[in-house]
Amino acid sequence: MRLFLTLFKASFKSQAQYKFDFFVSIIGNILGLLADFIIVAFILMRFKNIDGWQLHEVALIYSIIEFGFGIYRFIGDGFNNFELLILTGKFDTLLIRPASALLQVMLQKIDFKRLGMVMQAAVVGIWGIQKCTFVNNSFYLYLPLLLLASVLINMQVSIVLAAAAFWTGKNEDIIILGHYSTRSAARYPATIYHNIFSYILTFIIPFFSVSYYPLLYYTGKSNNIFYLLAPFLGVAAMTPISYFIWNLGIKRYSSTGT
Repeated sequence: MRLFLTLFKASFKSQAQYKFDFFVSIIGNILGLLADFIIVAFILMRFKNIDGWQLHEVALIYSIIEFGFGIYRFIGDGFNNFELLILTGKFDTLLIRPASALLQVMLQKIDFKRLGMVMQAAVVGIWGIQKCTFVNNSFYLYLPLLLLASVLINMQVSIVLAAAAFWTGKNEDIIILGHYSTRSAARYPATIYHNIFSYILTFIIPFFSVSYYPLLYYTGKSNNIFYLLAPFLGVAAMTPISYFIWNLGIKRYSSTGT
Protein backbone atom coordinates (compact mmCIF):
# COMPACT_ATOMS: atom_id res chain seq x y z
CA MET A 1 0.00 0.00 0.00
CA ARG A 2 2.86 2.38 0.83
CA LEU A 3 4.45 1.66 -2.56
CA PHE A 4 1.14 2.34 -4.29
CA LEU A 5 0.62 5.66 -2.48
CA THR A 6 4.18 6.79 -3.21
CA LEU A 7 3.86 6.03 -6.93
CA PHE A 8 0.34 7.49 -6.96
CA LYS A 9 1.55 10.85 -5.61
CA ALA A 10 4.61 10.94 -7.86
CA SER A 11 2.58 10.14 -10.98
CA PHE A 12 -0.08 12.71 -10.16
CA LYS A 13 2.49 15.48 -9.59
CA SER A 14 4.34 14.72 -12.82
CA GLN A 15 1.18 14.45 -14.95
CA ALA A 16 -0.63 17.41 -13.38
CA GLN A 17 2.39 19.67 -13.76
CA TYR A 18 0.93 21.01 -16.99
CA LYS A 19 -2.70 21.38 -15.94
CA PHE A 20 -4.09 22.33 -19.35
CA ASP A 21 -2.56 19.33 -21.14
CA PHE A 22 -3.61 17.09 -18.25
CA PHE A 23 -7.29 17.97 -18.47
CA VAL A 24 -7.29 18.05 -22.27
CA SER A 25 -5.96 14.46 -22.25
CA ILE A 26 -8.75 13.34 -19.92
CA ILE A 27 -11.42 15.08 -22.00
CA GLY A 28 -9.89 13.66 -25.18
CA ASN A 29 -10.19 10.14 -23.78
CA ILE A 30 -13.83 10.74 -22.90
CA LEU A 31 -14.73 12.15 -26.31
CA GLY A 32 -12.82 9.49 -28.23
CA LEU A 33 -14.57 6.57 -26.57
CA LEU A 34 -17.91 8.34 -26.48
CA ALA A 35 -17.69 8.73 -30.25
CA ASP A 36 -17.43 4.93 -30.55
CA PHE A 37 -20.63 4.44 -28.59
CA ILE A 38 -22.47 7.23 -30.43
CA ILE A 39 -21.78 5.44 -33.72
CA VAL A 40 -23.32 2.26 -32.30
CA ALA A 41 -26.25 4.29 -30.94
CA PHE A 42 -26.99 5.70 -34.40
CA ILE A 43 -26.91 2.19 -35.88
CA LEU A 44 -29.32 0.95 -33.24
CA MET A 45 -31.63 3.90 -33.78
CA ARG A 46 -31.80 2.85 -37.41
CA PHE A 47 -32.24 -0.89 -36.84
CA LYS A 48 -33.84 -0.72 -33.35
CA ASN A 49 -31.73 -3.51 -31.83
CA ILE A 50 -28.72 -5.78 -32.22
CA ASP A 51 -29.94 -9.36 -32.36
CA GLY A 52 -32.67 -8.63 -29.82
CA TRP A 53 -30.59 -6.35 -27.58
CA GLN A 54 -31.91 -2.81 -27.14
CA LEU A 55 -29.62 0.23 -27.07
CA HIS A 56 -29.79 0.66 -23.28
CA GLU A 57 -28.94 -3.03 -22.79
CA VAL A 58 -25.94 -2.76 -25.11
CA ALA A 59 -24.97 0.36 -23.15
CA LEU A 60 -24.68 -1.74 -19.99
CA ILE A 61 -22.51 -4.37 -21.69
CA TYR A 62 -20.38 -1.59 -23.13
CA SER A 63 -19.98 0.28 -19.84
CA ILE A 64 -19.01 -2.81 -17.81
CA ILE A 65 -16.23 -3.70 -20.24
CA GLU A 66 -14.98 -0.12 -20.62
CA PHE A 67 -15.07 0.58 -16.87
CA GLY A 68 -12.89 -2.44 -16.18
CA PHE A 69 -10.50 -1.52 -18.99
CA GLY A 70 -10.33 2.10 -17.83
CA ILE A 71 -9.43 1.18 -14.23
CA TYR A 72 -6.87 -1.31 -15.52
CA ARG A 73 -5.22 1.36 -17.69
CA PHE A 74 -5.34 3.78 -14.76
CA ILE A 75 -3.40 1.59 -12.31
CA GLY A 76 -1.83 -1.08 -14.53
CA ASP A 77 -0.55 0.79 -17.56
CA GLY A 78 2.95 -0.51 -16.87
CA PHE A 79 2.03 -3.84 -18.47
CA ASN A 80 1.48 -2.08 -21.79
CA ASN A 81 5.11 -0.96 -21.87
CA PHE A 82 6.58 -4.12 -20.37
CA GLU A 83 8.53 -4.99 -23.51
CA LEU A 84 10.64 -1.85 -22.98
CA LEU A 85 11.74 -3.16 -19.57
CA ILE A 86 12.84 -6.41 -21.20
CA LEU A 87 14.56 -4.82 -24.20
CA THR A 88 16.44 -2.21 -22.13
CA GLY A 89 17.34 -4.59 -19.31
CA LYS A 90 15.58 -2.43 -16.72
CA PHE A 91 13.56 -5.41 -15.57
CA ASP A 92 16.72 -6.67 -13.83
CA THR A 93 16.46 -3.71 -11.46
CA LEU A 94 12.94 -4.70 -10.46
CA LEU A 95 13.99 -8.27 -9.73
CA ILE A 96 16.58 -7.27 -7.12
CA ARG A 97 14.18 -5.04 -5.19
CA PRO A 98 12.33 -6.50 -2.18
CA ALA A 99 8.89 -5.66 -3.61
CA SER A 100 6.99 -7.96 -5.98
CA ALA A 101 8.20 -7.56 -9.58
CA LEU A 102 4.62 -7.98 -10.78
CA LEU A 103 3.41 -5.16 -8.54
CA GLN A 104 6.30 -2.92 -9.58
CA VAL A 105 5.54 -3.43 -13.27
CA MET A 106 1.85 -2.76 -12.73
CA LEU A 107 2.48 0.45 -10.79
CA GLN A 108 5.24 1.87 -12.97
CA LYS A 109 2.86 4.54 -14.13
CA ILE A 110 -0.47 5.63 -12.67
CA ASP A 111 -2.04 7.06 -15.83
CA PHE A 112 -4.53 9.69 -14.67
CA LYS A 113 -5.73 10.57 -18.15
CA ARG A 114 -7.34 7.10 -18.28
CA LEU A 115 -9.85 8.37 -15.74
CA GLY A 116 -11.58 9.85 -18.77
CA MET A 117 -12.35 6.30 -19.91
CA VAL A 118 -13.77 5.46 -16.49
CA MET A 119 -15.99 8.56 -16.43
CA GLN A 120 -17.23 7.91 -19.96
CA ALA A 121 -18.09 4.31 -19.08
CA ALA A 122 -19.89 5.50 -15.94
CA VAL A 123 -22.00 8.01 -17.91
CA VAL A 124 -23.01 5.41 -20.51
CA GLY A 125 -23.74 2.88 -17.76
CA ILE A 126 -25.89 5.26 -15.71
CA TRP A 127 -27.90 6.13 -18.80
CA GLY A 128 -28.39 2.42 -19.57
CA ILE A 129 -29.48 1.65 -15.99
CA GLN A 130 -32.06 4.43 -16.06
CA LYS A 131 -33.60 2.97 -19.21
CA CYS A 132 -33.61 -0.68 -18.12
CA THR A 133 -36.79 -1.96 -16.47
CA PHE A 134 -35.15 -4.99 -14.84
CA VAL A 135 -32.95 -2.94 -12.50
CA ASN A 136 -33.72 -3.68 -8.84
CA ASN A 137 -31.94 -3.80 -5.48
CA SER A 138 -30.31 -7.14 -6.24
CA PHE A 139 -28.81 -5.70 -9.43
CA TYR A 140 -27.38 -2.72 -7.55
CA LEU A 141 -25.79 -5.10 -5.03
CA TYR A 142 -24.42 -7.29 -7.82
CA LEU A 143 -23.10 -4.46 -10.01
CA PRO A 144 -20.02 -3.52 -7.89
CA LEU A 145 -18.92 -7.17 -7.96
CA LEU A 146 -19.44 -7.22 -11.72
CA LEU A 147 -17.31 -4.11 -12.19
CA LEU A 148 -14.58 -5.47 -9.92
CA ALA A 149 -14.55 -8.71 -11.91
CA SER A 150 -14.21 -6.67 -15.12
CA VAL A 151 -11.15 -4.88 -13.68
CA LEU A 152 -9.58 -8.17 -12.59
CA ILE A 153 -10.19 -9.93 -15.92
CA ASN A 154 -8.60 -7.00 -17.77
CA MET A 155 -5.64 -7.11 -15.39
CA GLN A 156 -5.21 -10.87 -15.70
CA VAL A 157 -5.36 -10.82 -19.49
CA SER A 158 -2.75 -8.05 -19.53
CA ILE A 159 -0.44 -10.07 -17.22
CA VAL A 160 -0.57 -13.06 -19.58
CA LEU A 161 0.08 -10.94 -22.66
CA ALA A 162 2.83 -8.92 -20.97
CA ALA A 163 4.53 -12.18 -19.98
CA ALA A 164 4.75 -13.10 -23.66
CA ALA A 165 7.66 -10.64 -23.86
CA PHE A 166 9.77 -13.08 -21.82
CA TRP A 167 9.74 -15.36 -24.87
CA THR A 168 9.26 -12.98 -27.81
CA GLY A 169 11.10 -9.87 -26.61
CA LYS A 170 8.35 -7.67 -28.05
CA ASN A 171 4.64 -8.02 -27.40
CA GLU A 172 2.97 -4.86 -28.69
CA ASP A 173 1.19 -6.68 -31.52
CA ILE A 174 0.16 -9.47 -29.16
CA ILE A 175 -1.43 -6.94 -26.79
CA ILE A 176 -3.32 -5.24 -29.62
CA LEU A 177 -4.68 -8.54 -30.92
CA GLY A 178 -5.17 -10.37 -27.64
CA HIS A 179 -6.47 -7.56 -25.43
CA TYR A 180 -7.60 -4.48 -27.33
CA SER A 181 -9.34 -6.32 -30.15
CA THR A 182 -11.09 -8.84 -27.90
CA ARG A 183 -12.12 -6.19 -25.38
CA SER A 184 -13.61 -4.09 -28.20
CA ALA A 185 -15.56 -7.12 -29.43
CA ALA A 186 -16.81 -7.89 -25.91
CA ARG A 187 -18.63 -4.54 -25.76
CA TYR A 188 -21.44 -6.07 -27.81
CA PRO A 189 -23.65 -9.20 -27.50
CA ALA A 190 -22.00 -12.57 -28.09
CA THR A 191 -24.76 -13.67 -30.46
CA ILE A 192 -23.57 -11.36 -33.24
CA TYR A 193 -20.31 -13.31 -33.56
CA HIS A 194 -19.42 -16.73 -34.91
CA ASN A 195 -19.60 -19.52 -32.33
CA ILE A 196 -15.83 -20.01 -32.36
CA PHE A 197 -15.15 -16.36 -31.53
CA SER A 198 -17.83 -16.39 -28.81
CA TYR A 199 -16.16 -19.48 -27.37
CA ILE A 200 -12.81 -17.66 -27.25
CA LEU A 201 -14.32 -14.67 -25.42
CA THR A 202 -16.07 -17.00 -22.99
CA PHE A 203 -13.43 -19.58 -22.08
CA ILE A 204 -10.01 -18.36 -23.27
CA ILE A 205 -10.13 -14.58 -22.91
CA PRO A 206 -13.29 -14.50 -20.75
CA PHE A 207 -14.59 -10.97 -21.24
CA PHE A 208 -18.10 -12.26 -21.91
CA SER A 209 -18.14 -13.74 -18.41
CA VAL A 210 -18.33 -10.24 -16.90
CA SER A 211 -20.66 -8.59 -19.38
CA TYR A 212 -22.77 -10.73 -21.69
CA TYR A 213 -23.73 -13.71 -19.51
CA PRO A 214 -24.80 -11.87 -16.34
CA LEU A 215 -26.89 -9.44 -18.39
CA LEU A 216 -28.35 -12.32 -20.38
CA TYR A 217 -30.02 -13.36 -17.14
CA TYR A 218 -30.94 -9.89 -15.87
CA THR A 219 -32.54 -8.83 -19.15
CA GLY A 220 -34.73 -11.95 -19.12
CA LYS A 221 -33.15 -13.42 -22.24
CA SER A 222 -32.22 -16.50 -20.22
CA ASN A 223 -33.60 -18.07 -17.04
CA ASN A 224 -30.25 -19.64 -16.16
CA ILE A 225 -29.41 -18.05 -12.80
CA PHE A 226 -26.00 -19.73 -12.87
CA TYR A 227 -24.94 -17.11 -15.43
CA LEU A 228 -24.57 -14.79 -12.43
CA LEU A 229 -21.61 -16.94 -11.35
CA ALA A 230 -19.82 -16.41 -14.67
CA PRO A 231 -17.74 -13.38 -13.54
CA PHE A 232 -16.45 -15.19 -10.47
CA LEU A 233 -15.67 -18.35 -12.42
CA GLY A 234 -13.82 -16.29 -15.03
CA VAL A 235 -11.70 -14.53 -12.41
CA ALA A 236 -11.11 -17.77 -10.49
CA ALA A 237 -9.90 -19.51 -13.65
CA MET A 238 -7.70 -16.65 -14.87
CA THR A 239 -5.98 -15.96 -11.53
CA PRO A 240 -3.83 -19.13 -11.33
CA ILE A 241 -3.29 -19.16 -15.10
CA SER A 242 -2.00 -15.58 -15.22
CA TYR A 243 0.32 -16.02 -12.23
CA PHE A 244 1.60 -19.36 -13.51
CA ILE A 245 2.50 -17.89 -16.91
CA TRP A 246 4.06 -14.81 -15.29
CA ASN A 247 6.22 -16.89 -12.92
CA LEU A 248 7.15 -19.25 -15.75
CA GLY A 249 8.32 -16.24 -17.75
CA ILE A 250 10.38 -14.92 -14.84
CA LYS A 251 12.07 -18.32 -14.43
CA ARG A 252 12.95 -18.32 -18.12
CA TYR A 253 14.24 -14.75 -17.91
CA SER A 254 16.32 -15.51 -14.80
CA SER A 255 17.83 -18.65 -16.34
CA THR A 256 18.73 -17.06 -19.69
CA GLY A 257 19.37 -13.45 -18.65
CA THR A 258 17.37 -12.24 -21.68
